[in-house]
Amino acid sequence: MVSRQIKEVLAKIFTLQVKLGLVRLEDLQPTLPFNPTLLRKLVREAVRKGLVKKEGDAYRLSEKGRGVLKVVLAGGVFDVIHPGHVYTLKSSKELGDVLIVSVARDKTVLANKGHMPLNSEAERVELVSSIKYVDLAVLGSESNIFEVVESIRPDVIAIGYDQKHKEEDLMCECMKLGVKVKVVRLNTPKPSVKTSTILRTRDVLEDF
Repeated sequence: MVSRQIKEVLAKIFTLQVKLGLVRLEDLQPTLPFNPTLLRKLVREAVRKGLVKKEGDAYRLSEKGRGVLKVVLAGGVFDVIHPGHVYTLKSSKELGDVLIVSVARDKTVLANKGHMPLNSEAERVELVSSIKYVDLAVLGSESNIFEVVESIRPDVIAIGYDQKHKEEDLMCECMKLGVKVKVVRLNTPKPSVKTSTILRTRDVLEDF
């Protein structure tokens, strides 16, 4: 049985590992609500239990530690953040312990929608990162959406009610990559609130 505090440490090591590779205590300290003494104790316990591997002065999750976490991957453009996005991300986070969000690249938006987004990809990553339910926002691939899946290897992929991806197709492609994943299509309490609608309707945009 893994305590809530150790699970918090494992989740943070995982997200930082995606960004940094190996993780040091000084990387963990500013991001967790534990004093330095308690944090060192929790990390030592995680190492002792085989959940974390120590490599020099840095750490990474072991296979056993990764198995403790349920990682959820969601994706989208997130150009104009609205209540539907927040509900979707909240619902996605409720499916697991860690929520990683893949933000579509500018070139991908242009290819799929025929126009550039209002906000650049860097700005959209920053916007998504500011939402409390999101543990980490990353840029998607410009060529293959499954590159992020292969990198993150999530346990769950959450897709919005109006996203065009088919659950069966996603699961099939993930299986080809050796990623065993559950695909969940989310609903929404606000089906009329969509970015495309907001951008078409000046009055609605002014309300936001």
